[in-house]
Amino acid sequence: MKIECCIIDDEPLARSGIEGYVEKIPYLKCIGMFSSAIDMLSQLDELNPDLLFLDIQMPNLTGLEFLKSLKSPPKVIITTAYDQYALEGFELDVLDYLMKPIPFDRFLKAAEKAKGHFQNSQDSFFVKTDKRTEKVRFDDLMYIESMQNYVILNSRSGKHIVHTTLKTMLNQLPESKFTQIHKQYIINNQSVDAIEGNQVVIGPVKLPISRTYSEDAKQAIFKNQ
Repeated sequence: MKIECCIIDDEPLARSGIEGYVEKIPYLKCIGMFSSAIDMLSQLDELNPDLLFLDIQMPNLTGLEFLKSLKSPPKVIITTAYDQYALEGFELDVLDYLMKPIPFDRFLKAAEKAKGHFQNSQDSFFVKTDKRTEKVRFDDLMYIESMQNYVILNSRSGKHIVHTTLKTMLNQLPESKFTQIHKQYIINNQSVDAIEGNQVVIGPVKLPISRTYSEDAKQAIFKNQ
């Protein structure tokens, strides 16, 4: 599972430095960078990041003012040159408080803390369908099928059609539970009832395992049974 994050800092060098750190950590993915909290506000709902790397001292709206204004904020790691806001930051439930200049080992420690938080707290995720946003539990999701610019989530409670790609969907799922078996299919390893030749059996459905994914897919399935 990738933790999708945004970087908000009015200093270009600080933004590029944090972006470089993010690129070195395989479970982090930067989906946006902003020079002000106001710029981030207009895209927050669309991007829906898991994590923000948030500077405090910015023009017009400080990082803490921005954080206080959100009803359901993402998790936050503060990045700042000022230590006097640490207590207030932790009162707002930030994951960590990093002092600039930020050494990579300290950044990595904060990233590991974020990884632990998401691994321990997430048992579901939200998807946007045509008419509403719905919660899908990982344990209920049996397999996912790609269909042009959409994916079909096949869960025990029904089907959900989502406008996204299979690659993007794979990044939202826990790596320990889900495996891609074909360019068109991702499966929940725990949902597999049998393997028949180059196919997996999930209830009444048989899905192909392509040569590209065969060895890794079978290892992941057997490991999770």
